[in-house]
Amino acid sequence: MDVSIVIRTKNEAEFIEETLKRVAKQEFSGEYETIIVDSGSTDSTLDIIKKYELRLLQITQEEFSYGRSLNIGARNARGPIIVNLSAHSFPRDKRWLTNLILGFEAGNVAGVYGRQVSIGRINPFEALQNDLFFGKEGIKFHANNEKIWNKIHFSNSNSAISKEVWQEFKFDEEVSYAEDIVWQTEVMEAGFSVVYAPNAAVYHTHRVNLYMAWKNSRDCAYALALMKKKRRSIPLIMVDGGIFLASIPKALLQNVRYILRNNYREYLMIAPLYVVSGWFGWLTGRISYRLKK
Repeated sequence: MDVSIVIRTKNEAEFIEETLKRVAKQEFSGEYETIIVDSGSTDSTLDIIKKYELRLLQITQEEFSYGRSLNIGARNARGPIIVNLSAHSFPRDKRWLTNLILGFEAGNVAGVYGRQVSIGRINPFEALQNDLFFGKEGIKFHANNEKIWNKIHFSNSNSAISKEVWQEFKFDEEVSYAEDIVWQTEVMEAGFSVVYAPNAAVYHTHRVNLYMAWKNSRDCAYALALMKKKRRSIPLIMVDGGIFLASIPKALLQNVRYILRNNYREYLMIAPLYVVSGWFGWLTGRISYRLKK
């Protein structure tokens, strides 16, 4: 076995079949297996999964965390390279897997992540974010080029990691979000490189959901503050509040321009609510971190 593809699922009936179909049709010269780690699906996800030749691992919702699910998949992986793929991230073409794995040829590479493209008609806010985060040029990030570390957006929605490196640096099972960013930072601080491979692209889209925009931003802000060891100080909440108020107009203008440029006008009315939800989630996460003793 050359590669093990690990997919986390819970109630993914809308997209899992498309993802599995495209994974099964990859033009790859080696051998690969697919492992599903399901955390209590109650829709038709499991019925769809059972139609495919793969390994199914089941855990309870209470056992779930993003990092724990990935670690369970990795422990059961037979390949020296582990690909982590979201259930609703379906490969853009048949060369996705090959292009992702080629990133390890750069040498001393702990992980490779591919491009994410969202379907704007479903969620233009996410499509804009992915356009900003995942460009068209490949980059190798290593410990000596810290000046461009802010351009890294390693994501387990579409990534490949060395199992040998994983044995030493497992995913954090306690953080509620951004386990991939935490892992990326740990391996790079240890001297490994991370590669961005834009030609290993997937379509990754969520339905517009104001609650999830708030929750994901909250969890991400908390995890990043924890990772960067920000100061825990009540007065600094005022600084966070200033950043929150200053960021909303710019973010709203950016999203409105994107919506108009791509003719997604049906989303204009919800744009202010979506932007405020996301940034209020960020503020909530920062406040939670500042107040924790």
